[in-house]
Amino acid sequence: MVKKGSSLLETRRWNRVLIKNMIFRTENATRTGIAEALGLTLPTITTSVNEMLSEGILEEIPFSENNLVNAMGRRPTSIAFRADTACAIGVELGPYATSAVLLNMKGNVVASSEEEPAAENYHQMLQGITGQIQNLMRFAEEGHLLGVGIGLPGFIDCESGVIRSNLRQDWVGQHLAEDLQSMLNVPVIIDNNARIRAIGYEMSSHKVKADTFAYLFVSKGIACPLMIKNDVVSGCTSGAGELGRTIIGFHEGGKALRKTVDDLGSERAIFEKCQERLLQGNASKLRAVLEEKGRLTIQDILDAQRRGDKDVNEVIGEVIEYLGIALANVVNLINPGFVVVDGYIMKEKPNREKLLGAAKANFYGLNEEEVQVFFQPYDSSWGAKGAAYFVISRLFLEC
Repeated sequence: MVKKGSSLLETRRWNRVLIKNMIFRTENATRTGIAEALGLTLPTITTSVNEMLSEGILEEIPFSENNLVNAMGRRPTSIAFRADTACAIGVELGPYATSAVLLNMKGNVVASSEEEPAAENYHQMLQGITGQIQNLMRFAEEGHLLGVGIGLPGFIDCESGVIRSNLRQDWVGQHLAEDLQSMLNVPVIIDNNARIRAIGYEMSSHKVKADTFAYLFVSKGIACPLMIKNDVVSGCTSGAGELGRTIIGFHEGGKALRKTVDDLGSERAIFEKCQERLLQGNASKLRAVLEEKGRLTIQDILDAQRRGDKDVNEVIGEVIEYLGIALANVVNLINPGFVVVDGYIMKEKPNREKLLGAAKANFYGLNEEEVQVFFQPYDSSWGAKGAAYFVISRLFLEC
């Protein structure tokens, strides 16, 4: 039996959580606007907001001249978190680099760093990112650091902090959150990096977005987590909407074949197909780069595409065609109102246009008109920012 008093305290606590989340995600948040959005009374909002103003974690900011709407001449104010209320460190253990940021409550980067990809050996990786994180901790005000968030590919148990599956076999089964926490003496939470990128987008973007949206992340593999009302759909021990493991059927040389989306529509597929062209003596512009540098990066491939390498352009076009089919399958199945596409190869406008064309050609019914597709501008530290937003959500806004 729940006592009335404790029930009232829990209601007040939960209302405060809702209010904090609304303020964090809203530009020009007002008491009236929050009350309307949450369906709570204005006195309830005012009481909670005034408490947080007294605690010094919120501040009132005058509206700009363009937003003055009070006919009586009184300048209205919005409510926002103070930048120095708290801060969080985010790290992404990506395939090409290990990026880290220190983020404040305004979503501004206080300090950042980028290092080589993490070591295959788990303990070497642990030592490396510990040093990287400790360097950022020096920039955090004492007592203001909420904790550290880590995003990495694979199946992650975010509740226990265990890496369940990863291409780096030495990492599998390791208690990453616990190990880092003991070395840093601050809270550490981990999750799949695609999920974290989707969470970061939802928390930081003030663009119009539907309650339900899909986040297509294109890297060496393909992931597509689904967000519904500020939360990623999948359990705490799940992956990130592993679209790359789904199957596409196609014909080649008169034969019916089946391969995964990762095999056909990922950055890995681009590298493999470019390698085939090079072995055939083609892709001359890319070959010149390979001979000069001895290795190729995804940027080298995009540069060759930009310089008009016919073979490279054909490879990227074919890969994006399969990627568009996979995206259309997601849209046709779930019909999200909004799709965010995040990927290095989408830096190039022709590639964005190819993906839109390939997806829309396979949309069913009215989906082409109903689904908005937004391309996340490329940012090498975006995954780390998402991990920092994850910390702010879990260790501040939800408390």
